[in-house]
Amino acid sequence: MFTTPPEPRAWLANDRIQLVILSVLSLFVEIMLIRHLGSEIRIFAYFKNLTLIGAFLGLGFGYLYKPRINLLVSLVAIGALALVTHPSSGFSTISTHLSLSDLNTWEYASAQGFAFNLTVGVLMLLLIFFLVIVAMVPVGQGLSVLFDRSTNRIVDYSVNIAASIAGIWLFAFLSFAWTPPVFWYVGVYLLALLIWRWDARATAVIAGLMLLTGVSLDAAGRQPGMTSFWSPYQLITFQTMEVSAWKEGRYGPTGYTFHSIGTNNTFYLNLFDLGPAARAEHPEFSPPTDNVFAYYDLPYRLADKLDHVLVLGAGGGNDVAAALRAGAKKVTAVEIDPVIIKLGTEHHPEHPYTDPRVTVVNNDARNFLKTTDQKFDLIVLGLLDSHTLTSSFTNTNLDSFMYTLESVADMKSRLTDHGVVSLSFFITYPWIGAKIDRMMAAQFGAPPAVVSFQLAAGTRSGTSFLASPDRKRLEERVAAYLEQAPELKEATRAAQAGYGAIEAEAQTDDWPYMYVRDRAVPKLHLLVSGLLALIFVVMYGVFFGRPGRSDLHFAALGAGFLLLEVGVISRFALFWGSTWLVSSIVITLILLAILAANTLYLKRRKKIGYPALYGALLLTLGGLYLLPLTSNLMAILYLVPFTLIGYLFARSFDEAESAGRALGYNLLGALVGGLAESASFVTGLSALILIAAGFYLLSAIALRRS
Repeated sequence: MFTTPPEPRAWLANDRIQLVILSVLSLFVEIMLIRHLGSEIRIFAYFKNLTLIGAFLGLGFGYLYKPRINLLVSLVAIGALALVTHPSSGFSTISTHLSLSDLNTWEYASAQGFAFNLTVGVLMLLLIFFLVIVAMVPVGQGLSVLFDRSTNRIVDYSVNIAASIAGIWLFAFLSFAWTPPVFWYVGVYLLALLIWRWDARATAVIAGLMLLTGVSLDAAGRQPGMTSFWSPYQLITFQTMEVSAWKEGRYGPTGYTFHSIGTNNTFYLNLFDLGPAARAEHPEFSPPTDNVFAYYDLPYRLADKLDHVLVLGAGGGNDVAAALRAGAKKVTAVEIDPVIIKLGTEHHPEHPYTDPRVTVVNNDARNFLKTTDQKFDLIVLGLLDSHTLTSSFTNTNLDSFMYTLESVADMKSRLTDHGVVSLSFFITYPWIGAKIDRMMAAQFGAPPAVVSFQLAAGTRSGTSFLASPDRKRLEERVAAYLEQAPELKEATRAAQAGYGAIEAEAQTDDWPYMYVRDRAVPKLHLLVSGLLALIFVVMYGVFFGRPGRSDLHFAALGAGFLLLEVGVISRFALFWGSTWLVSSIVITLILLAILAANTLYLKRRKKIGYPALYGALLLTLGGLYLLPLTSNLMAILYLVPFTLIGYLFARSFDEAESAGRALGYNLLGALVGGLAESASFVTGLSALILIAAGFYLLSAIALRRS
């Protein structure tokens, strides 16, 4: 399949050119599948490990499995994954079938019994795992062939790393250009054409796959009147709807229209006109005594002054519009997603983002808090529960580092003497409210004031948690507010008593898991990890023999590398922001450090000994674990061990008997590292450095014995 192509494509006879194309293709497909599956099927948005580990297993299997599989099989599997992600396929319901109470997934189990739901969900997951693995196997086989016949492994390995960087930034460019998935899949097929044997049948098959994928990814298949946007972070849908109201024994139109925005096939927010004129014109929709939308206006009725208001996670502008209605003199609105800013600017009926009093900042909210020197009379967190991953290499979400003790401390430091922090949240499970309660109490010295809004009978409650350096003044204002809204008193009293009675741990920057109840690996993680481990054991037991000590050495190197990479990305997110751009930059810096190590290895005639390399690496990792992370400079120090790791791998790889086997076991080891990452739910993120050090120690022992 990957032998020298015939004319007129003779320029592809160069193995190194084929290596470049396959390396770009492997990273591009991996990141594309992680991004697309995570956007369309909610469970993949929580656990990037599902796709990432499936990709590692497929590539590792390809490196080790010798009977050749045609690249066409990979392209068909990729096309099948495009079909699976279509809203009409039914696979978007996986997280509903696997909804468990120790993890908040915004999903509720369907009416069938637990066993039925579990079986259906597991079967759906297994099918997707299988397709991801099959998609990557032929790519791994092609790379294995090229490395096994390489005359200079380290140079070709460097080419592989450089091309992988190109694959990352090619996808990053498409993401930041807001391109839809059809462009991503067509890009895969075009890359495949560059290494294809040029005959009419193969070209026709690829053309057919391109057409089928384009049709299956047609966004018009979602709902009539719905428009889709693919921002750098998530799938965003937009549609205009009309409010129906109960009148004369039935629901009927009111003439009141609003815009609805969804993210990743889940409701996100509605853009309502809540101004006095609109509410007076449509009293059946929002009567003056109704509290459904009161949580937007509440914070501005409890602050002493509104000279400068900060809205974090401003979304489409509802919180900003409320600030302007309340008379705020200046508003800074921080929102990470440029598409949501655009929709809010163009479609919000109150036009808050075009008001001269408003400054819109397209940035990560935590990064803004760390870099601004301004003081605010009121800081509003606008329902930041995004449930969207920052990248394909970490389990943290876009909002993970906003709900931590350190984040609340940052907010407190940006308040004026009588300023107020207002954090609103839809409480699906009471333990989430308890965690917020502990977090704010720890930093402000007393439990926050709580106002709870029951949106409708049997629905989630919208709760506002409020804290201020001037606790007494805040309590007086909250009490006065509740006297004017007696219908809120009972829900508020129950919420305050309930959150105080629940045992909960406040999350920190080291343990930023807002949606996980306790320091334990969630049941859903255990279930999925068990499935992945079972697939790995079965595949390995059927197709491969007992691993040698050198195989264990390379596997341990892969496991340690992935864990350390996860820790580094999480740490950089604290300072540079939880964005895909930051993740792409950090991964690029890591790969550049490896390229520098390869260059040093090639130029240095006398090679550095293994004892010195392992000793320096373990000392460095121990120092990073103990180092307090308080600045950008300290974050950059996290890149230091990757030069040592790169040199260590280069020497081992150069001395390996089989290049393909070494790379295969390295990827299978990364799979183990991906499963081990779940330990951070118990230990915290910093401990991943120690676990990585343990894997590197294991690799040293295996190397010595081999």
